[in-house]
Amino acid sequence: MAMTSPNSRALERYKSAVTTATSVLGAAMLLRRVLADVLPGTALGALLLLPPASARRHAVLIEEFDGALHNRVFLAAKAYVSTLLAAAPSVPLMKASLPRGAGAEHVLLALRPGTAVVDVFDGAKVTWRLSRKHDGGAGRRRTTEDAREVFKLSFDAEHKDMVLGSYLPAVMARVEAMSQEQRQTKLYSNEWGKWRTVRLRNASTFATVAMDDALRQAVVDDLDRFLTRKEYYRQTGRAWKRGYLIHGPPGTGKSSLVAAISNHLHFDVYDLDVGSVRSNTELRKLLIRMKNRSILLVEDVDCALATAPRREATGSSDGGNPVSKNHKHHHAATLPS
Repeated sequence: MAMTSPNSRALERYKSAVTTATSVLGAAMLLRRVLADVLPGTALGALLLLPPASARRHAVLIEEFDGALHNRVFLAAKAYVSTLLAAAPSVPLMKASLPRGAGAEHVLLALRPGTAVVDVFDGAKVTWRLSRKHDGGAGRRRTTEDAREVFKLSFDAEHKDMVLGSYLPAVMARVEAMSQEQRQTKLYSNEWGKWRTVRLRNASTFATVAMDDALRQAVVDDLDRFLTRKEYYRQTGRAWKRGYLIHGPPGTGKSSLVAAISNHLHFDVYDLDVGSVRSNTELRKLLIRMKNRSILLVEDVDCALATAPRREATGSSDGGNPVSKNHKHHHAATLPS
């Protein structure tokens, strides 16, 4: 009777286990191959053949702040998700707010942290999920002020190029168009070397202003052409701006025409009182502090030019200039870039 040592018995058990594992692995590979041929589109085939869902999903994190500044992509995502929530029946709990100065029709809907909404773009589903993260070290007590919101945009890996190359740019363009449509134009006036803002209450449009029809259409066409020719101005080495001289007695609609231009372009209006400007340096600062895509309005420009030499001659710098008797009420409107 042959005796076997403990080492020999352990070796036999190891060989048996390897043989069993090999046969199981071979059977699994064979089953996988059969399912791929026979059941390629079934749920069972997808369950056995595809990698885990986490491996098939990619995500983009969009944080609320970019360093110390607000992240513009986050702000755009917040506005875009609000439009999705207005039409989404599957989100049971949402937040609602009204931005300062906005009308009741501009209520902004928002996700609660931990909730999500699904969007479809070119047949692909993407998911927007809002969460919160806390700043500070591990030993620091977490407060509400430390919490910052983060959007997680998730999608199937196969749609990565589409999301980064088409979807996100389309979201940004959509939000930009929405902001232009909903934007309330503002009126700025200079006071002590600074711009003070008030809401532009003149609601005149080209549909309501009293103008010759041919002249009205010519002005509208010229404004639209100006907007689309920024690249032309750059190529020709000229500043992207347009100037108009509006003249006539009081009550003939000069201010209403400027308001109609502002409402048509969605440009703010900077009403410059040249008589209150105390120096060329102050004027230069005012012009530098104007926002892009705005209108510079110089009222009574003929009077301002007539009194300017007198101010220089007397050395006056307090802006208290007498009004010229030849008051012709000229307005100059310029559309700076």
